[in-house]
Amino acid sequence: MLICSNRNRRNLMARPRHTTTKIDLRNALSQLLLQQNFESITIRELTEKAGINRGTFYLHYVDKYDMFEQMKTELVQELDSLFVEGSPVKVNFLNVLTRIKENYDFIYALSQSSYLDFRKFVRGFTLHALDDTPNAKEHIIADFQVPYKYGLEIFIATIESVIVTWLESGAKEDPIEIATIILSISDFTSWN
Repeated sequence: MLICSNRNRRNLMARPRHTTTKIDLRNALSQLLLQQNFESITIRELTEKAGINRGTFYLHYVDKYDMFEQMKTELVQELDSLFVEGSPVKVNFLNVLTRIKENYDFIYALSQSSYLDFRKFVRGFTLHALDDTPNAKEHIIADFQVPYKYGLEIFIATIESVIVTWLESGAKEDPIEIATIILSISDFTSWN
């Protein structure tokens, strides 16, 4: 027979709520960002929409900016973890695009927020992914037949545009279709 003290019971019971609190706040933020700009969103609106009290909000975040930054950081880390060094480029893109589609409401809301330069976000993420890709510089030079800095801009701008267009059109296509479009801009078969 397992005996728990009241303190341990509270800790066990609180764990699931901790997880749902952040999810509830993320969903609330997504909904509110589609209705108004980030600057005008209040903690009160966030907590009411999430169904939590303000005290619970402040257990997790200092303010709404802290919440936004933490959520953005978690998203970047989650997407970054999907790029597996040594995996085929197509698999890595497909993993990321699948996760984007699974989290469409939140990511779309972020992309519409003036508080986040979404194109810059995608650009930074793509550059980071290239850092993990062996010989990316050589492949970009060979594929685009222009100096690296221009080839890199063409490469990143194309990926950025495809992802933003996909999001803005409701992410209706399957991730595999978008991955195929992205992979058609360069000869990725030679990258692995």
